[in-house]
Amino acid sequence: MKVKIKSKKIKNRFIYGELLENKKSNFLAIFLSGFSGSKELPLFKQSSRFFFKKGYSVLRFNFCNDSDDKKQMTSAIKLEEMNFSIYTEELKNILDTLGKNYSHFLMVGHSFGAAIFVTFLSKYKKYRKNSELVLWDPSLLPWKRKWMEEDFSFDKNKNLYRSKRSKEFMNKTFYNECINIKNTVGIFRALNKESLIVAATKIGKKNAGKYLQKQHNKKGSKMIIIDGASHSFGEKRHQIKLFNETFEFLTREDIKIGKKNALEAEW
Repeated sequence: MKVKIKSKKIKNRFIYGELLENKKSNFLAIFLSGFSGSKELPLFKQSSRFFFKKGYSVLRFNFCNDSDDKKQMTSAIKLEEMNFSIYTEELKNILDTLGKNYSHFLMVGHSFGAAIFVTFLSKYKKYRKNSELVLWDPSLLPWKRKWMEEDFSFDKNKNLYRSKRSKEFMNKTFYNECINIKNTVGIFRALNKESLIVAATKIGKKNAGKYLQKQHNKKGSKMIIIDGASHSFGEKRHQIKLFNETFEFLTREDIKIGKKNALEAEW
């Protein structure tokens, strides 16, 4: 089912997504990656199918204009309008709109999406108790100023920071937030939530280790390394491992969402 939600923060803007609705489920799984949300990321299309088959309702969406649909591109929030306040408040807007029929949430943050979920749960405490947090090859903020200067250049004409490697833009507020934001490992520690952290790349392993090291509840949390996988877990064998390990964590004895052992998804 296609989803269109009116932005709470920016006038005449909308958020677009895809909801696979299982009317018997009280769990809504939400997947986020990158600056946009990455609704069309192949990893998320496959994971959506997997978790829908396991009985979850599943939501993928774009915070901002990352679509081939021209209508969506013109009416969606623009990437250059984003900052952390918009990320967290629009995520709450989405959950308030679509989450009314669910008692629990599975929040899967991949890459930058991990930082979004961590900061969101820090701000909106009411979601902590009824959510499961999973980080896939997570980013760790703040990013070093040197890295940002290497990756972005300032466009005086547009008054924006332009990526040297992609078509991405950042406004000054967002750029400075990425450099000066409170360490997301510290924010994660304060959440004190049992969490699954999955690492693949060299940087992902380093970041995942830092997240787990600072976790209060190490006994209830788990870190998994999928050797040989890319940042986006592009190969099918790595995706099968990733999805099954995630589902096994979610079906651990203390919460019993579903069957204990996951089966490999047939695609």
